[in-house]
Amino acid sequence: MNLKSKPLILVSIIAAVIIIAGVGFWYWSKNKQSSRSEEASSLGGQIFDKTQNPLEGQVPDANPFKNQKNPLDSIYQNPFE
Repeated sequence: MNLKSKPLILVSIIAAVIIIAGVGFWYWSKNKQSSRSEEASSLGGQIFDKTQNPLEGQVPDANPFKNQKNPLDSIYQNPFE
């Protein structure tokens, strides 16, 4: 082996280790996510489902002035109109 091929082999080995570690982490995280979905049927998952907001984003209409644009129109008459 000459001096030029040693750094190339070292960089190739480091790159291969990084790629293998990345693929292993991706597989481990996917496997962990699938086990979380199985835990949803446990007691904690049932309590979580029961404590959710029953309105689910529905906001009641609370505008007392639906048809009237300015509430002072009926009280004060503008003399400059």
